[in-house]
Amino acid sequence: MRFGIIGCGTIAQIMHIPYVTELPDLELYALADPATERVTTLGERYNVPHRYESADEMIAERGAELDAVIVLTPPSQHADVVETTLGAEIDTLVEKPLSVSVADADRMVSAAEAADATAMVAYNKRYAPAVEAAREEIAALDQVDKITAYDVDPNHGRNIEEVYDLVDGAVPESVVETTREKQLADSKQVIDSDDDELADDYHWHLEHICHDVNLLRGLFGGVESIDHVDLYADGRYATANLVYEGGRRCTLDSGLSDRKWFEEFVRVDSPTGMIELSFDDPFIRNSPPSVRVKRGTDEISDETRTPSYEESFKREVEHFVACIRGDAEVRTPFEEGRADVRLIADLFRQTQGAPLLGDY
Repeated sequence: MRFGIIGCGTIAQIMHIPYVTELPDLELYALADPATERVTTLGERYNVPHRYESADEMIAERGAELDAVIVLTPPSQHADVVETTLGAEIDTLVEKPLSVSVADADRMVSAAEAADATAMVAYNKRYAPAVEAAREEIAALDQVDKITAYDVDPNHGRNIEEVYDLVDGAVPESVVETTREKQLADSKQVIDSDDDELADDYHWHLEHICHDVNLLRGLFGGVESIDHVDLYADGRYATANLVYEGGRRCTLDSGLSDRKWFEEFVRVDSPTGMIELSFDDPFIRNSPPSVRVKRGTDEISDETRTPSYEESFKREVEHFVACIRGDAEVRTPFEEGRADVRLIADLFRQTQGAPLLGDY
């Protein structure tokens, strides 16, 4: 199965390129990235025969030869790329978040509906064995009293430099400017604000907590209402009180720090116990999440399990391939990605009293 990768930045180099190369029956057939030196170096390192500066060039020349693509460009560019790949009937996996704006998400949902191709959002955490184990534990609860989701990032760049030898690349200034302009315009439009700083805060939290929002969706269903949102610490932190299906209440915390460690967990409290799903740094390969289950009224039991060291990014690609072959159903469709964008946009719309988009 011939794969193309569009966008060769950090996550492409750490996760997607190595795993596409490693998995049996997959061939990394083409790369595209506006940083030409980066494409050349990676192409030589992984013996990729076809290298391009843009997705349009790749699809125009190799579309008929490609079976699938992974889109890893900045999210404000996803819609243009995805319309091209799905228009060519190429199975398409798109990095999270699906888009910056709801309008772009709508475009991609329409493209997926019109195409005879698999379309999937790359929410890797949904494919972690620990998440599947936690889902089973949560499903066995008679009552959920409280859900807490906490996600505070460190300075990832500093940690990544310690671990990996990534290939840097000089993206043309015109591409940087165009991407920045669209990102800002999309952010301002979707949160209904002319404030550049608020739009930048939205974009950071969108990229940061989209996977938390989708993980919660996979565990608890859709959000029925947003009770309260607070944005603070110069926009680096946000806290939202959400109500999920069945009236289950959740506090979602998102934050950016300068510390060295990463901290992320989902905790579920019940009348007689708690379940906690904890994640390690997502940029460090094979750092698996764990599940802690603590119960007891008279006698206390406390067990922590790490179901597997399998990498969720690798399992995500394997699931995508299984969907292409007809052996599995898409677990994270574009419609979910769109609903996640709507929800995160509404967190910011609520802080300024703007009308909410809903439908998530």
